Amino acid sequence: MNLEKWIEEKFNATKYTLEKTDKGISNHNYILTINDTKYMVRVPKKNHESLGLQHEHEKEILTLVSDLDVSTVLFDEKEGIKVTHYIEDVKTFDECKDKDKFARCANLMKSLHTKKAPLFIFNPFGKIEFYKSQIKECIVSFPNEENFLEALKKEYKPNTLCHNDFVQGNILYSDTKDYLIDYEYAAKNDYRFDIASFFSENNIHYIDQRDQFYQAYFDGEIDPMIDVQVQAFERMEDILWGYWANMLYEQRDEQIYFDIAKDKEKHYRG
Repeated sequence: MNLEKWIEEKFNATKYTLEKTDKGISNHNYILTINDTKYMVRVPKKNHESLGLQHEHEKEILTLVSDLDVSTVLFDEKEGIKVTHYIEDVKTFDECKDKDKFARCANLMKSLHTKKAPLFIFNPFGKIEFYKSQIKECIVSFPNEENFLEALKKEYKPNTLCHNDFVQGNILYSDTKDYLIDYEYAAKNDYRFDIASFFSENNIHYIDQRDQFYQAYFDGEIDPMIDVQVQAFERMEDILWGYWANMLYEQRDEQIYFDIAKDKEKHYRG
């Protein structure tokens, strides 16, 4: 797929600038400028189909989350290309210095979780098996993996619309509004998966930071066992994204995926 040709056809424009950013792990992201108007363009990397994503599902989700996402200009269901308006002066979760940023993320997540869940499910156990099946040479291992996952399956309750990918770059803060972006993985799942995703992907281990999140998400009414449950989901996500990264490292030969795989293995082993 030729991106320049795609832009010229979709925008009916030949005069524009396209600047690649350093944002994104499994996608390329560009700033597109046409007639002084800026857009963000998300383009899947090669072998994207191996992730098992269905862009018709993402299209359905986008109709549900328009109040949380940056407004969509174009969404190409076939190519997986998404164009949104460019928001000036936003900060990612890592870039944000606000001491209340954990509560702000909790409020975003809570808003998402109150929306109607779709029929399709993000099944982490099935995805673990799928990613493992794509790997030729495993570079990670997770002790007692099978028994641990079998035990967690008994506690798993997929009944909530979840984002399933709370990495720092998908959480955006501005002075006027907070955003949750990139719904490629969004589907019905267990709400504790999203909390675990936020904690594990952003290395949130300090009790005061986790407590700030819980206080906002649960409106101060916190089950004392919730963090124990979330920690179990964090370990499951170590397995899931460890194999995901292992698979992509083989397919794309990019160091970032090797590093992610090893980080997940290290965190799982404690």
